[in-house]
Amino acid sequence: MRQILFLPLLVACTGHAQYAGPESVEYDPVGDRYFVSCTDDNSIRQRAQDGTVSAFVVDAGGAPYGIELMGDTLFANVGGSVRGFRTSDGSMVSDLDLGASFLNGLTTDGHFLYTTDFSNKTILKVDPVAGTFSTLVSNTVQTPNGIVFDPALNRLWVACWGGNARIKSYDRESGAELSSYTTSLGNIDGITLDCNGDILVASWSPGRITRFEPSFTAPAGTVVGTGLSSPADIDYDDVHHVVCVPNSGNNTVVLPEVTDCSTSVGGNGTYRTINAYPNPADGRVRVDLPVSGPEPFLLMGPTGLLVGSGTLLPGGLLDVSTLPVGTYVFDFTGLMRYVRVVKK
Repeated sequence: MRQILFLPLLVACTGHAQYAGPESVEYDPVGDRYFVSCTDDNSIRQRAQDGTVSAFVVDAGGAPYGIELMGDTLFANVGGSVRGFRTSDGSMVSDLDLGASFLNGLTTDGHFLYTTDFSNKTILKVDPVAGTFSTLVSNTVQTPNGIVFDPALNRLWVACWGGNARIKSYDRESGAELSSYTTSLGNIDGITLDCNGDILVASWSPGRITRFEPSFTAPAGTVVGTGLSSPADIDYDDVHHVVCVPNSGNNTVVLPEVTDCSTSVGGNGTYRTINAYPNPADGRVRVDLPVSGPEPFLLMGPTGLLVGSGTLLPGGLLDVSTLPVGTYVFDFTGLMRYVRVVKK
């Protein structure tokens, strides 16, 4: 497994003055900020790139756990409900009661939301536009906590709570279990995907961030092994190449930087991400993908749906100037490479 070096970028929090029980972090590429849900005071904070922390939602109406961006709305798990808050001003725009016991992790594929019910050991599928929901997985057996959608492998990864915690994957249409891997970690809280499509999990025992390849055929790697205190629901910021870690045990948020996040063409037959410059962008973008001939790609829009296709020529650039604001995925299926580009 290729080693990635993580360096501590930020440990500049001052306890309760900034965060009160930080549970989940979500990077907002359009606003270039980090949302942080805080369970001790029912709030959601926002952190700017200069480190300034301010209120986004003063009172979510209950303790907010997992949070997830979808378009111009930040969704939050609050008790048994999923609530939506407008990213421009923090006002609540939706409140859907799922009748769940304890909604914890939250992710999206661009159209649906997927959330774990920690207490009932279920996974629910939510259509926030239609205001409907259904049970995707009726019994996860192990206690589900964090959840993340994998666009390359087209599945949901779920991190489980408990000793020798499992990492499981599910089909997002049928809810069928696709894989289950038993780790030596205790109480995995958060899960996300890094710049290479590898799985990062946050565990409480030990308190660290561990990396696994999706095939689980290579040894696990420790990427952040010190300075964490009950790390919770993590996110990966693929613009600044940092992992967003809320330390629920000491009321801090840290952003360890990935210093080596470029990937060469080739590899072991798994999907990998590539870099784009500049990113975010409003014009032409250069991608870190040398090609010897015309290379076709698919373009996935902010909702995760196919919105176009094209061909990248040798030495060519991708033009995003005519696209609406949002996050797009250019999928070079023939090379098993993809890149996320934020149109600003």
